[in-house]
Amino acid sequence: MIGERVAFEGGAPVLTATQMAAALGITEEELRVELRAGRVLSVVERGESEDAGRLRARLRWRSLEVVFVVGADGTVIAMTRSGAWRQAPEHDTP
Repeated sequence: MIGERVAFEGGAPVLTATQMAAALGITEEELRVELRAGRVLSVVERGESEDAGRLRARLRWRSLEVVFVVGADGTVIAMTRSGAWRQAPEHDTP
């Protein structure tokens, strides 16, 4: 994703479903299921001082965290992944 551009909405970066799924290593359909279940979280932080104009977006799913640094023009200038992920179960059981 480094070098790709993301859209902005209300001053915050907005990743497409395709971008989010690729970053998490899951399909778009799996992403939709996880989003509906409330298992994908995101946080956006604004840079200050020497980082002014940059945003850091964190995407968390299960034990995986993907961090994007986005420049003022919407270009992803850095991306890191930490933690491990496990495939979501095909069917939840009660």
